[in-house]
Amino acid sequence: MASTPIAIFGDLDGDIWGVVLGGEKPQLAVAGLTGAEVELGPADLDLEDGEIWTLTGAGCALRFERADATTTTGGGGHALEPCRVTGAATVDGVERELDIGGLRSAGVVLDGQDSVRLFSSWFPAAHEIAVLSIRPQGARGQDRDSIAVAARGEEHPLVFDPRLSTTYDHGGDPRRVGVELWLGDNEDGELWPRRVAGGATGSRVGRPGFSAHAFECTSRGEQGAGIYVLAHPA
Repeated sequence: MASTPIAIFGDLDGDIWGVVLGGEKPQLAVAGLTGAEVELGPADLDLEDGEIWTLTGAGCALRFERADATTTTGGGGHALEPCRVTGAATVDGVERELDIGGLRSAGVVLDGQDSVRLFSSWFPAAHEIAVLSIRPQGARGQDRDSIAVAARGEEHPLVFDPRLSTTYDHGGDPRRVGVELWLGDNEDGELWPRRVAGGATGSRVGRPGFSAHAFECTSRGEQGAGIYVLAHPA
């Protein structure tokens, strides 16, 4: 099954979010967190440098530079990589300079799955939490989901029992999201919880079988931005 490079980024103070889809015809969308329906536009995406991806198109010139994660689980082609997004993007006709948090993956398999859910959130002081949940075709419940996690800004290197819960509206769009995981130094020692709660702002981008949604999030008393990506058979 073919995989798709993907990158997302968001910032609450900067009131901005964006999503990039690679492949034969890369696409990009950038908007304000509370913008209305957002369109995907054509882009040029260069992945030859494994450390830094470069992108141009739709009024944007961006760099996605890989950043170290405190902890990760999951691997293979859909491993999650926190990144720093820098450059310029045009939102509502105004060019904006960016230096914000993001997340990328060299190749998430979107097709041939029952569903793919990706949620990432960014908070002050470089606290970041991302969870990817892939459900294979024919699976009836979450017990067969493949889970990957990436976190930055945490004191403990290991993550246990990650969970991504979603409440959908009548149209099937995610409206509320909750992340819960436990962090520790080893499985037998003391564990500390990390939770994120978020609500959709109404800004979204979509095409058949794929959508991305801007969120405002809360974790440990901090406010941040989030993005929820949902892919399923069209």
